[in-house]
Amino acid sequence: MTEINGHAGDFDSLPYVDRQLELEGMKEKVDLLIEQEMRRISRKDRVQLPKDITLFKDDPVLSSEWARTSKQKPMATLDISRYDVAPPAGKDKQSVEAWQAAVDNSKAQLESQTLRLFNLELLQKYGSNAWKVHNFQLEGQLKQLKYNVEEKKKEISELNKQRKFEQTEGGTTLRNLESKWSDLVSQTLQVEVACAALENELEELKRYENSLNN
Repeated sequence: MTEINGHAGDFDSLPYVDRQLELEGMKEKVDLLIEQEMRRISRKDRVQLPKDITLFKDDPVLSSEWARTSKQKPMATLDISRYDVAPPAGKDKQSVEAWQAAVDNSKAQLESQTLRLFNLELLQKYGSNAWKVHNFQLEGQLKQLKYNVEEKKKEISELNKQRKFEQTEGGTTLRNLESKWSDLVSQTLQVEVACAALENELEELKRYENSLNN
């Protein structure tokens, strides 16, 4: 298993060179070994993600809404009392200030409704074109994303081709080295056998010499 920056990485693999997996039952053995190895790796080594993530810390409105939804609390109902146009009631009926406040509120509500109608007219007149422009921009972004995806696929394909080429070349080198290693081991064994035979022959000669001297 390789390590990157001190952390556990992916397992080494030479799929274009190693053919042992094609043997019957070998894949199951390899999968079992990998599973056992992964069990020995702590989750801390495999996943380097922060445990606590603070969202919307710079936006108090979104932060409060996030806290509310996290606790599954219902959203507060919209306060529409500010849109009421009601005359003074009770003792306020005789108050000039109360009637003046009611008139001011009526004017404000009338101005608000006028502004809403104006915005609706603008939306009706220019909204469709703005929406078309927005859709056109989204289509442009979609085309760019598709292009980026295709480029990444090409990069992956080229990387796989390069990996296959390098592994194939490396596999040839490995097989040549393995063949040389086998030849050297065989030669070493032959030399050891010859040395053992010479040692035995030398011992026989020494015993024969001793017998002649005696």
